[in-house]
Amino acid sequence: MTNRRGFGDTPSRRAILTGASAGAAAAFVPFPKPAIAQPARVRYTLSWLPIGQYAFVYMARQLGFWKQRGIEMEISRGYGSMGAIQGVTGDKFDMGGAATGAVILSRTRGLDIKILGTQGYDAGLGILAPANGPIKTPKDLAGKTIGVTAAGGDTPFLPAYCKAAGIDYASLDIVSLDSQIIEASVINGRVDAMVAFAMSSIPNFVTQNFPVKLLRFSDYGIDFYWVNTLARQGFIEKNPQLVRDVQAGMMDGLKWTMLNPEEAVERHLKEQEELAISKNAKLFTELGVGMLSSINIVPETEQNGLGYTDFDKIDQQAKQVVLYTGKPDDPPPPKPEPPLLRGAEAITEPARVVILSRLFTNSSGWNPPPE
Repeated sequence: MTNRRGFGDTPSRRAILTGASAGAAAAFVPFPKPAIAQPARVRYTLSWLPIGQYAFVYMARQLGFWKQRGIEMEISRGYGSMGAIQGVTGDKFDMGGAATGAVILSRTRGLDIKILGTQGYDAGLGILAPANGPIKTPKDLAGKTIGVTAAGGDTPFLPAYCKAAGIDYASLDIVSLDSQIIEASVINGRVDAMVAFAMSSIPNFVTQNFPVKLLRFSDYGIDFYWVNTLARQGFIEKNPQLVRDVQAGMMDGLKWTMLNPEEAVERHLKEQEELAISKNAKLFTELGVGMLSSINIVPETEQNGLGYTDFDKIDQQAKQVVLYTGKPDDPPPPKPEPPLLRGAEAITEPARVVILSRLFTNSSGWNPPPE
């Protein structure tokens, strides 16, 4: 990333001839060059790996949607939503993205973060298990090994799911795994199932031709938005226009990605070289881009624009967090916040038709199975 500091330096006074009078010297001193505005550097962390569903973040940078707003964006890969939240609250990052459930849980625990916008409207939280295996219903989880990622935004809600579904959480054998190998651990039988965000993990199984079944947390009332843009309250107060511009540029990237999925996939794979050399990388990335688009064609975006957050729904989701994960000494959940940012440009009906016509279709010919 180019560092533009140093532009506009004034000439050295040593260039002025020694012994000249002050007046004569002044006559030879060039006028100072006008200052060149420096871009605002923002450190942003993803909640997960830089896979297909995050292509829109990189498109915002590649296509200059942040640059035209005077922002130089540094994007870091994530290691789970809880890790992203810790990075933002600990000032390792200025802003980030994290799963809505994890954001609400962290706010309930008193962490200094605020929601700036929404990047998707269905978390798809659940447990993924081999479709042909013994796990068919929640009751079948008893005695099974379940893979989790320690800093994942899904992991804190496994006990809540067990409580809601009437499963003894203590009967599960919980295995903490690295994000790079958790899906492979299901495929090779190291664990019987895994906790997951469907959009993050299902593309891995599809590209490996490994059918899985999703036990959705939402079937038992545990239902959240996907990911929120967030920042510390202090950073927002010091940089109110900057956070608005970051979110606006990101939503420009999201809309462009939804309307140009094929080019977005190509661009993303060119930038993410490690991803590009993996098996079935194109299909894997196409699935992520398509699934992200599908969770952004919702009433919130059609009526209010991409990125809009319905804080009445956030309030309902917060009540779920308290109900299933609350502790006796927890403070009341934070009250819904007035929207700091409205939605970006709304998805119009013609754009919606174009997006829907492209969802889940790609050169590899994969289409979602019928319901």
